[in-house]
Amino acid sequence: MELRAYVRACRRRWLWLVVPVLVAAAVAGGLTLTAKPAYRSSMILFVSAGTGDPDAEARRLNSYIALLTGPRVAQGVVTKLGSGEVTADRVRASLTAQVSEGTDLLEIAATDPSAARSREIVTTAASVLVTLAKQIAPANPADGGPAPNISILQDAETVRQPSNLARNAGFAGVLGLLIGAIAVAIREAAGKTVAEEEDLRRLGLGTVGVISLDGRDGRGEHPDQALAEAFRRLRSLLPGITDGRRANPRGRALMLAGSGRKEGTTAVTCGLAIALAETGARVVLVDANLRSPGVGRYLSLDPEPGLAEVLSGSARIPDVLRESLNGRLTVLPAGEHVPDPGGLLASPRLPATVRTLTERFDVVLVDAPPLNGPADAAVLGKVTDSALLVVRANKTRTADVERSLELLEKIGAKLAGAVLNALPRKLPTGQAWAAASQVEPSELLIPLDEPDEPVPTSPAPAPQTPGGVVRGRARVVKAALASGEDKAAEPQKPEEPDDGE
Repeated sequence: MELRAYVRACRRRWLWLVVPVLVAAAVAGGLTLTAKPAYRSSMILFVSAGTGDPDAEARRLNSYIALLTGPRVAQGVVTKLGSGEVTADRVRASLTAQVSEGTDLLEIAATDPSAARSREIVTTAASVLVTLAKQIAPANPADGGPAPNISILQDAETVRQPSNLARNAGFAGVLGLLIGAIAVAIREAAGKTVAEEEDLRRLGLGTVGVISLDGRDGRGEHPDQALAEAFRRLRSLLPGITDGRRANPRGRALMLAGSGRKEGTTAVTCGLAIALAETGARVVLVDANLRSPGVGRYLSLDPEPGLAEVLSGSARIPDVLRESLNGRLTVLPAGEHVPDPGGLLASPRLPATVRTLTERFDVVLVDAPPLNGPADAAVLGKVTDSALLVVRANKTRTADVERSLELLEKIGAKLAGAVLNALPRKLPTGQAWAAASQVEPSELLIPLDEPDEPVPTSPAPAPQTPGGVVRGRARVVKAALASGEDKAAEPQKPEEPDDGE
């Protein structure tokens, strides 16, 4: 994993770093505060090697340190104290020794929960060490100089050890941070998700738009305008979607599909359809998700016959087309529930239906089921001109995106790119999509999670916008896009896409 990607992952999963740090610091602090106090008794011994050779003196000091922390001194301390509570292992664990730098002074210390016991241990250990030093020292040195000697220079001093609360909590916090960082790395490696456009580019997939609020958190000053502009940017960046009539008498059919469920595909499809309708293009929105239709709920349309009836041969296309947004947008709903949606979509009537729609409309937007599911999306991809992959930021796994790309390549679908859906799961209430002089009270808040039940409506006034263009972010209303009857009757000049938008 690259460092930049890892930093982004840590930023997204900051709780994975904070929680282990807090838990580890709290545990360390609790153990430190509840632990018994410790007392440290220390003594200073003077060591004379009996020679002027510095190396010999250093070796002798190291020999005394090894003796002090070894089993022989520990056993001698236990023998002299004669207490059943003190064992040789306990004595060895409590005793420490160090040499003061640049001197012949040896500092020995003993740490114990009991102040009196720590003093007894260090005093007895010093006495045993002096005795052992005299036993192993040569009586008559070969060079005729003085014999090595060790003597007690300072008696035992006992002090209470500090609790080291800050140090223990700090070390524990660092350990918790390391554990959290490892957990983030493992999580990203095991289930890496797409978070930004750079992630899609690494997969070889171009991004034609990012649908998000200001700062992707909805806290901007004008989130309605930001979302509307995001869909307009997506509209302008789609390659050749609105110029189908210029070189071809037929319109263009674009399929929008996600890798899995709850990618926000229907919300993106509805927003793009409204943005395209702003230009004056004739747009039809087809709800081809016969298993779990959602366009009708998003646009507040009553359940009526639709695509399912057309494919079964029980209805004609003109009879099931519905108008929305005062006729600026046409909708072909999914229709009634059918027991075998896959078999119905595999009907020979599907290519004919799409061809008929492209002959009557400039743009045909198809809201398709997930690609990594039943074969419905694969069938639809074969009869549409191109496909737009909807990817949910921080939810869609890179492995799912790769499988979707493989499927689209196998069926020969032309990929128009990907749109990164970075909207929150529930859009906050705001101004209406459509701006008109009067707004009907039936408005629909668009959720991104394809709700299983109809979303309750709530009336809200809609502000005027210049030129009757669509504005807003979360609501779709069944109202006129133009203000006034004369504006509704007057055709609006199409808005040319701006590639630099």
